[in-house]
Amino acid sequence: MYNIAMNNYNWRWFTAGRMAQVKFENGDDIANLANLDRKHWLAISMPTTGVRFDLRMLQLMDTDGDGRIRTPEVLAAVEFLKAKGVNLNDLFKPSEEDERRLADVLARQADLAKVEPSEEDRKAVSAWEAKGKTPEVAFLGGATAEADAALAAVEPVIDAFFAPPEDMPLVTEEADKELPLRDHLNPKHLEAVIAFAEKCVKPVLGDVEKLDRLGWKKVKAAFAPYRAWVGSKPVTNAGVKGELEDEERVLRYKLHMLEFLENYVNMRRLYSQDELAVFQTGTLRIDAKEMNLCFHVESEAAHSALAEKSSCCVIYLKLSRPSEGASRSICAVVTAGAVAQLYVGRNGVFYDRDGKDWEAVVTKVVENQVSLLEAFWAPWRKLGEGVAAGVKKFLGDKQAAAQKNVEAGTQSAQAGGAAMASSVAAIGIGVGVVGAAAASLMSAISKMTALQIAISVVALVLVVSLPSVVLTWFKLRRRDIGAILNASGWAINRPMHFSMKRARAFTKCAGNPLFWRCVAVAVLLAALVAGACAAYRCRACGEAKEGAEQAEAPSAPAPAQPAAAEAK
Repeated sequence: MYNIAMNNYNWRWFTAGRMAQVKFENGDDIANLANLDRKHWLAISMPTTGVRFDLRMLQLMDTDGDGRIRTPEVLAAVEFLKAKGVNLNDLFKPSEEDERRLADVLARQADLAKVEPSEEDRKAVSAWEAKGKTPEVAFLGGATAEADAALAAVEPVIDAFFAPPEDMPLVTEEADKELPLRDHLNPKHLEAVIAFAEKCVKPVLGDVEKLDRLGWKKVKAAFAPYRAWVGSKPVTNAGVKGELEDEERVLRYKLHMLEFLENYVNMRRLYSQDELAVFQTGTLRIDAKEMNLCFHVESEAAHSALAEKSSCCVIYLKLSRPSEGASRSICAVVTAGAVAQLYVGRNGVFYDRDGKDWEAVVTKVVENQVSLLEAFWAPWRKLGEGVAAGVKKFLGDKQAAAQKNVEAGTQSAQAGGAAMASSVAAIGIGVGVVGAAAASLMSAISKMTALQIAISVVALVLVVSLPSVVLTWFKLRRRDIGAILNASGWAINRPMHFSMKRARAFTKCAGNPLFWRCVAVAVLLAALVAGACAAYRCRACGEAKEGAEQAEAPSAPAPAQPAAAEAK
């Protein structure tokens, strides 16, 4: 941790994810939040859904009701606490008393709904109800509310359908879009669009088969007076309700504001060893792994297209709880171990932060290497797969040729014998080539010392694996959780990298008790091979030396003739 002065305030900082993050230690840090340079905020916008947090507090912070929390709204929440005279140091020590007071406020709010409104409130409600019965507002009579609900069900998707692209020129030769109301519709929205056509389009535009852009605007304009009327409903006991809401806001902010700031201004909770960030939805167990870097997903296609920018291995899963008829989608980031056994259709179990278990099925895998060990073995794995594929193809071709000859059935016995002899000869040639290559290799090894053999093996391994390991090391350093949060609807201000140590905490892999035994066996086998090569070399050298000595030895003199032979 270190200190840096900024805008006349001495901020304290800590390093996590290869970046400096501001540290909150006391109420003064929060009180001076407006003086912190916005470039040092990790997030500048976030959705109010898909997170594990007090949703009511997010609703209170979302003053414009657009479903997002932005920097000005965060600063407004801090200013609200200061205006209410709250000691900001209390945010660092939430008390059970505040919890009891919040429960009491909620109970009083529930009881307030049972309180009879005042005479003035009753008159305001009566006037409001009378206005709702006018033809301008209830233009469909008693069916207006149901029709408005049908419009609201399809409004976002139809707005998106008619939204022009940002790079569209002022004048275009293409015809404007028309939305079919019955045919060629996405089955996901078919029933909703048909209901919309029957309840909303038909009363306004008549029985039409397609809806153009102007027609869509006319339909929405027809419901505008009704929607304005609904939004103008008088609030009974408004004064008391406002006081209770302010009290609720103060208590919720006191209980949860620090947690919010440590998931928005900095990401201390994400990089902590014993805490979870608000966007971590639970724990996935699959393939002898336990992954806690799991995110809520609305659209798999849209999310995965952006998540590819993270350089992370991401798997998408469909969750279900048959006992409740519930389903949802998540993605999990794999940060350690290996990914070879994570494939589409593989089953796992997901545990949410409430402790509920969900059936999980992998629906998509965004592949990236996740560890240096996996990168080390990747070239050898590809080599083995290539050799296996070549052998399989060779055997398949031979089998197909033999099957073709059998099915032909018209060859003479002589021709068949010739073919058999040719096949045997080809196999013999192949075996001979392999044997010659093996003999040449053993001959070369026999001329090397044990040290040279070891150095050659190490050099071969490094030549094959080292480039893959180095490239993967750089890729692992580029992994960015911020890109995945961006795909989830967050606006992340800075890259959010993580170390190898943190990666092993995000994804915990089961230990392999046979690992060191396998290493010992491999070392033993290597020693035996080296010993065999050395013995073979010594034997070859001995034979060569013996041959050389025999060649250099002088020939023995011829035996002398006997004396009797000389006399004869």
